[in-house]
Amino acid sequence: MGGEHTARHIAALAVQLPQESRLARSQNKDAAWSLTDVLLAILINNFNLFVWGMSDKRKRGRKPELIGPSYMLKHKRKLAARVLPIDKLMEELSRPRR
Repeated sequence: MGGEHTARHIAALAVQLPQESRLARSQNKDAAWSLTDVLLAILINNFNLFVWGMSDKRKRGRKPELIGPSYMLKHKRKLAARVLPIDKLMEELSRPRR
């Protein structure tokens, strides 16, 4: 090509770069987290929270820091739990399904 590249050619090459490339990382810091890394971070976070939750409340200290991409850390979902006595639970489970 004689050392000259058009903007269209460079853009076409940039689109082909992998998600973990330096260009992608410069635009988005979460691009460094591959799917495997995110899944491993979820496992580590859940294991750390499990160990922390099962330890003695008087000795366990602060909740462990979560690791992972920013989109995973800013959404702290909490599930609403309904506690039923065992007889009510068995009654609800024995009802026919719809």
